[in-house]
Amino acid sequence: MITQGFDFIALMFGLCGVLVWLEHHFKIALFRWFPSIVLVMFGSMTLYTLGFWEFTEDVRRARETVRDNLIPAMLFLMSLKFNLAVIQKLGVRLIALCLASTLSIMLGFIVTQQIMQGFLGNETPLTFATMSAGWTGGTQNFVAVKEALSVSDEAMTYTLLMGALCYSFWLVIILALKPFKSAFNEFLRTEDEGLDAVLNSLNDLDLESDKTSNMPSLFLVIGLSLLVAAASNHLAELIASISFFNEMIWVIIISSTLGMAAAPTALGNISASDEISGIMLYVVVALIGAEVSLGAVNEAPMYILSGFIILFIHGSILLCAARLLRVNILLAGIASIANIGSAPAAAVVGAAYGKELVPVAIIMALIGSMIGSFVGLIVSEVLIWLNALT
Repeated sequence: MITQGFDFIALMFGLCGVLVWLEHHFKIALFRWFPSIVLVMFGSMTLYTLGFWEFTEDVRRARETVRDNLIPAMLFLMSLKFNLAVIQKLGVRLIALCLASTLSIMLGFIVTQQIMQGFLGNETPLTFATMSAGWTGGTQNFVAVKEALSVSDEAMTYTLLMGALCYSFWLVIILALKPFKSAFNEFLRTEDEGLDAVLNSLNDLDLESDKTSNMPSLFLVIGLSLLVAAASNHLAELIASISFFNEMIWVIIISSTLGMAAAPTALGNISASDEISGIMLYVVVALIGAEVSLGAVNEAPMYILSGFIILFIHGSILLCAARLLRVNILLAGIASIANIGSAPAAAVVGAAYGKELVPVAIIMALIGSMIGSFVGLIVSEVLIWLNALT
């Protein structure tokens, strides 16, 4: 069993390397249905379930350090390809999709609590409201609503388990959507003129850029991205102490902004940024799955079932909204995980779908962060009122 931080990080890199190599060298059906990035997530979860490592203080510190520093480094490199046109052309539909995603989460928690209340604890109006805040805007909203509603840690136990396990499986599903984009287009009546124009322009830029990934360019990209990560973390800590967003959100804003600012310069044409940011992406995905045990489903079955009911309601409503707005399944997936996950998770999903979608994912996550606490408080009021009627 692994108990040392370096050994754990080495295993994460090794898992990613083996799966990417297998996908590249063996063109089998498995990789068409489950791309290597999805298998990395499942593989990480499976290894943890089998007991390959124990979350000692050293392992936990190594995981958090690598994850929290690779995310801004990755976002900086991916933002070097950013084109503001994608936001300008999809702005109205983007906001509408975000609001539809949030509304579907609220309805999911409210309807599920009413259906399952006979099988769950009496505290679920408050714990579900708290989790709805987290599933809308992230950890900072979760904490704010938990404190506002005076929900105890003990009361949150099974709801927290539900949130962690169901979110992890949902993330795997969202990551696996990319190969099915074309299949969903007819059902969703997709109109991607603005997005396609931006993607084509980015592809044209890629064709004009230097494709040689030599040692100097690789070294520059690695060194610069890590320096940006360090600077982003320090600046975010300072800004978060005097602002309303938490530290991680500011890390994402700063690193992405620096990348977008550098995009028009020569740095935007360095092809090495694609390879290095791709490696970082896979490692971050592995680290996300590394703390989720597949065996946890046995501990709170009715709560886990409730979580999947919430996700089913959310997914169904969001698909209907995507059809009305005529947006593709990838944007719907980003809108979903931007709420249910967090800003880093949304950025990871956006990067997995296509590096040019990372800014879209970040904006969606920031919108969720701004309204998450209000969502949790509204859900609590609705659930308390409904329970008083029964």
